[in-house]
Amino acid sequence: MSFSEGAVLGYLQRELISKAPLIQNSYISRNTKYNYGVNEESLARFLQERVGATEKEINAILYG
Repeated sequence: MSFSEGAVLGYLQRELISKAPLIQNSYISRNTKYNYGVNEESLARFLQERVGATEKEINAILYG
């Protein structure tokens, strides 16, 4: 599952998901132009409420 940059910015602006501090210890976080990440709980809630994902699916999406 993936979201476009514009979609994520729109979800943040409409407060459907929330920002989280950027973790500086991974390659991916250093390779971004934004100084924040996405809060996992808000993303899980978004996936459950808006997409209809189950808890099992959310865990697979977030944690592999």
